[in-house]
Amino acid sequence: MVRSFNLTILLSLFLLGACASKMKDQMKVYRDHYGAGEFSQAAEALQKSELKKDKKSQLLWLLETGTLSLTQGDEKTAITQFQSALEMIDQLYTKKISAKATSFLINDASDVFYGANYERSYAHYFLAKAYYQLYLKEKNNQNLQSARATILAWDSYFAELKRSAAPKTIYQTDLMLKVFGAQIHEVSEIRNDKQIALQLYRDALGILETMGGALEVFNSKASDYIKSYEDVIAKGGKPDSHLYAPTVARDDLKNFIVFKFLSLTKEIRSQEFSQRVKELAPSEDILKKINGSKTNVVIILEEGLIPQKVGKPFNFGIKGAVESVENPGAKAFIATVGAEIVTAFAMNTLGMRPENFETTGGFIFAHDVTRLAVQEAAISFELPAIENVPAVQDLDFVVKDAQGQIVQQGPLAIVSENGSVARLVLEEDIVAHYVKTGTRVAVKHIVAIVAAMQVYQNLKPKGDFLAKSMAMATYIASSKGIAAFEKADVRHWTTLPKTFRMSELTLAPGVYQVGVLPRGVKDPPLKNLGSIQVKESGKTIHHLKFISL
Repeated sequence: MVRSFNLTILLSLFLLGACASKMKDQMKVYRDHYGAGEFSQAAEALQKSELKKDKKSQLLWLLETGTLSLTQGDEKTAITQFQSALEMIDQLYTKKISAKATSFLINDASDVFYGANYERSYAHYFLAKAYYQLYLKEKNNQNLQSARATILAWDSYFAELKRSAAPKTIYQTDLMLKVFGAQIHEVSEIRNDKQIALQLYRDALGILETMGGALEVFNSKASDYIKSYEDVIAKGGKPDSHLYAPTVARDDLKNFIVFKFLSLTKEIRSQEFSQRVKELAPSEDILKKINGSKTNVVIILEEGLIPQKVGKPFNFGIKGAVESVENPGAKAFIATVGAEIVTAFAMNTLGMRPENFETTGGFIFAHDVTRLAVQEAAISFELPAIENVPAVQDLDFVVKDAQGQIVQQGPLAIVSENGSVARLVLEEDIVAHYVKTGTRVAVKHIVAIVAAMQVYQNLKPKGDFLAKSMAMATYIASSKGIAAFEKADVRHWTTLPKTFRMSELTLAPGVYQVGVLPRGVKDPPLKNLGSIQVKESGKTIHHLKFISL
């Protein structure tokens, strides 16, 4: 007789599920404290969590402790943690992820945490930020050069991703890399670095006009645009520009980048300035700002917390997975009775019919991988996705002087809305992993179904009701074990900001209060973000943070 799971295996699976559930609850407590600005309580919750001792989540531990250290002003610890994280990312990505891709048996939630593309990407941002903030404290140029080197490593990460990603991903680079990277190069006041910054701003304009269309924050027709993008991405072409309906956020960011590109062109390549103005056709306001006083204050706002990763249920038909069964007893039994009989037993006796009618094609992607299980015996399984949250607001910054008078006000351009980026990356992963994961889970269920059929056949002489009841009990016990083991991997960098925003302005030396308010709302309450000190020498990047209005 084929047994789906013995008691020991079932117990271990339930313990695994309980451990994962405990960690999930602990990380929610940590996230809530962090979101409320209670950083000492967040640190205490993180230290007590299962994450600290989970050897398979070491990368996540480094990302979270690095973020928390940087938020608390401990740049040196943050640098150590993010350096270790990037070393681990390099090791995992180059040496282990290829082996994982060929594995049929490994469940993501029980495997090493590799991090999603956007998480691996933003480890570079936070390391560069930590170096820069340490530079501001210690005035050691080596820290500024280390920040610059981190930006170059960030760019190299995406270059490697483009060479190795299969299938090709839409997320092939990041606007924050280009815009923040340009700012880091620009503040060095080295001419060669400013030349690099100029190229990064140029790159950012190109990315906004292409990949930016795949993000809802910049394009109100993002879903249709992605379908067009998918058709041409493998060929290196460009999607249909008519499917790019720019949002206010897109216009804000384009205006910001155009200003940066043209102002820097005027400074270091003045002979090209007139030609670039003709090409980009900036507004009168942008030209006025370019011809005004040189900007010396960069505001980078880290807003909110990234939407949480959740398990999303999918159907998968068992009929197509029968050939993948390797259990000798189950394989022999199926060969004797036939796959059709197994499927019929699953539907009619065990009641296995489709429950979750999501398909991968129900997302933002053009290709519908499969519509299995709509009319046949089906199992349900989970894949990780980003939870739905309200769209971000368009915001303005407000700067007040020591007397409380408003001295500057303007748009805070969204450089990256990480909820949209995460959704794009994870839904691409769903498309890539749907068949493989569905087949793996379906095979386990088929073995459990065969065991239930054998119980049914053995007990049928004693009565159909008893036979069905015991068969159902056998299958339910096994299916609970499978469900416990096959939960979607919802581990994620929970304190990653939801949105990065940026603006640049000119302020006289002094101390100022910076706040934000929703665009276009009459008499809105001002959210105070804190103070900044402007000194006489050079340009300075000021990082500010808030969770919600």
